[in-house]
Amino acid sequence: MTQILSLHAARARQAKPAQGAGGTACWPLQELAAGGPEQWIHDALVDQPYEGFALSCWAQQPNLKKATLKLASFITPRWPCEDGTPLLVRAIGEAVRRSEVAVGNGETFTGRFVGVYLYGLTMHAKDVARFSISGVDRFGMVQRWRHFSEPLQDWALRHGIDMLVAEVSDPLPAEVAVVGIRTHMVVRVSDPIDTGYLMKHAAQG
Repeated sequence: MTQILSLHAARARQAKPAQGAGGTACWPLQELAAGGPEQWIHDALVDQPYEGFALSCWAQQPNLKKATLKLASFITPRWPCEDGTPLLVRAIGEAVRRSEVAVGNGETFTGRFVGVYLYGLTMHAKDVARFSISGVDRFGMVQRWRHFSEPLQDWALRHGIDMLVAEVSDPLPAEVAVVGIRTHMVVRVSDPIDTGYLMKHAAQG
């Protein structure tokens, strides 16, 4: 009983700063468990003006849907941009809009199309870098998630964490750190061929 009480107390202590602290938020794992990456990207896309084009992209290039699913598994629907918009919604929208522009410009060859999609999908690395994620594990110890080390929900389940705590980094990450996170992000969500397309045909967007 003592161990259980200690575990509850540790989780309560870690969650407490979220109350009234603008730079901290708590994400109950049970809210994420109700869905999964497939549902998350569906919800991020439904009723958006670019929904049809996105579905067409994914039908023609299943690798792009796979990359989007991988990104969703790492950031979940809860990860916010600085203005509060869900990062997953922003990333998918940016990827699809850039693909639409490429098609409009006649840049329909595979390398360019895939490259601009991935550029848009991963361009908001700064919003990823702003937050650090932690949680209290089944033994009452605080664990910290390393960005893109493994899918966030899988990491939490492996440690027995039932409440994720997202805190704005203080100080904010330096530009070199953001670049490093984006590089890791690209490698983790896309395969080597598609990463090559990004670097060769859309390195600057």
